[in-house]
Amino acid sequence: MRRTLIIKSGMGNLPAMALTLAAVAALTLAGCSSQHETTHQPVVSEAPAAETASPSTVRTYDIPRFAANSPFDAKYESPVPEKGKRLWARSYLWEKAPEFVVEKWLADEPETEGKHLLIEFWATWCRQCRLAAPKLNELHRRFGKELVIIGISDETEEVVRRLEEPVMEFYIAIDTQARMKEKMGVFGIPHAIIVEPGGYVVWEGFPLLKGHELTGQVVEKILEVGKSRRAAVGNSPWR
Repeated sequence: MRRTLIIKSGMGNLPAMALTLAAVAALTLAGCSSQHETTHQPVVSEAPAAETASPSTVRTYDIPRFAANSPFDAKYESPVPEKGKRLWARSYLWEKAPEFVVEKWLADEPETEGKHLLIEFWATWCRQCRLAAPKLNELHRRFGKELVIIGISDETEEVVRRLEEPVMEFYIAIDTQARMKEKMGVFGIPHAIIVEPGGYVVWEGFPLLKGHELTGQVVEKILEVGKSRRAAVGNSPWR
């Protein structure tokens, strides 16, 4: 992605080194672009925005929390904060997720019947995707019996298998045609959704977005609601 550093006339006397550092800082904070990285940068503790060209803003308070397709009733406290939340994809909250299409599993195919799915769109060149992997590993270890975590890339099998660090303990798949990714309008990664057993999206976004992080507490609340709902309908998937 091409970025233009606009310099006002009042900055004409700045030393060349200062302008160079400003340009580097601007590119660093912007996160990934559509242009692949040539080398993997060290993982750092801070998590800037999802890696994309131009993020849009979706105000979650404009999305009906208890819309016709919402599996929750008015007593449910949504894990999605009421404040505006940036998304790097079309919002599918409370809607049926598009069909999840896998071209090839790079490990054993998981058993998904009656479980929640956490699907993350990622790529090996994406620094923020690599930064999010330890968090997904943690969620996989803690909630793996009820929550199936799947990372899906539109890269080739050869490219994905070359990635050695970080180790991903959850399920990995590829779809070089990016079918679900395109239907969801994903233009910045990592982008994740949680889908309940009936196929509705109950969480979406950049897992490390400040103030809207996908935490164990959020996942626990979603799974608790799922258990209550299944008990109410006779332990069958939500309808």
